[in-house]
Order: sequence, then C-alpha cells, then structure tokens
Amino acid sequence: MKKIITLLLFVLALQTLAQEKASVELNYPIPTGENFIGNYKGLIDVGFKYRFSDKTDFVFGASLNINYLTYSLNEPDIRFDTKNYNFQPRLFGELKLKGLPRFHPALGLGYTFMKFTSKGNGFTGEGPESINESQSLSGINYNISFSFDFTKKMFAQLQYDGIKIGNTPLGVPDNKYNTTANLIKFGLGYRF
Repeated sequence: MKKIITLLLFVLALQTLAQEKASVELNYPIPTGENFIGNYKGLIDVGFKYRFSDKTDFVFGASLNINYLTYSLNEPDIRFDTKNYNFQPRLFGELKLKGLPRFHPALGLGYTFMKFTSKGNGFTGEGPESINESQSLSGINYNISFSFDFTKKMFAQLQYDGIKIGNTPLGVPDNKYNTTANLIKFGLGYRF
C-alpha cells in the first residue's frame, strides 16, 4: 500500500511540474537590522513556489522557504554556538508587467516558525556550567521580492522578509528588538 501511495504522489508531482507552475530556489540569506537575529550569519535558504492561478495581470500561488542561520559567541566566560532553522510557508501575488515581461515583482504574506538550538559552556559564580537549550518562536511573515528571467526557466531574485514575532519567551522584554527580524535573500531559481 505504501508503494502505491508513493507512486501516486510521484506521478502527481510530475504532473504538477509538467504544467510549468512550479519553481525551486536557492538563496543566500542575510540577517539585517537592529534585532535579535541581526548578528547571525546566513548559510542557505531553499524555496519552492507553486502558482495555482494565472490571471491577466497577476499570478497567485503558495511558497515555502526553509533557511538556516548560525551564531557563535566566544567570550572568556561564555562560549556557545546557536543554530537557527526557519520554516516559512506563505501565499503570494506576482504582478505581470506588460512592458517588462522578464521582471516579476511580488508580495507575500505568511507565517514563520523559528527553531533555535544552543550548545556550549559558561562560568557562573559556582563554576563551569553546560549550555544546552532550545527555543521556538513564531510570527507573521511578509515578503517583497523581485525576480528577473534570464531564460524561460532560469531566474535571479532578490527578496526581503520581515518577521513579527508573536510569542516572546517569558522574561524577554516585549520591544522591537526582540519581536522583529529581517532577512534579505538573493539567489537563483529554476521553473519546471
């Protein structure tokens, strides 16, 4: 039964991709701004878009981006490394410009789920202490992107993601620094 379901999903995926409504992206994320991830280093962002409605002036669809960021602190009394994984599903609308058919501005709205894991050690008044923590945050995500087609299949893009956190941890001040995050992403994509 599992083989039949897997085969059906594979055939459905091929049918979807054959309609040239899907694309994959590989981006480089750069955290920016005065916020809690502003000092992180972006490593990779992978995206998938599916366009489910193609109108005269607009294209509507759904997208999913997954990105990976890191942060390291190496001070005399504390050392730790933090890994951050972000999962960003969203809906988007892409504008069709008749005078510039290879240029595609788009707006997106969705949600971001963030997972942080930190490992390391530090020293307290009582001696060395091991750090092994994990934390989850989430919030609304808005996205502005611009893509340019090199060919019918290949494109370059620039994106801005703004994230508004809705669940600050207990004891963390509810201010702009702790409740917002910004990412700039640039990369390449391929349409199926």
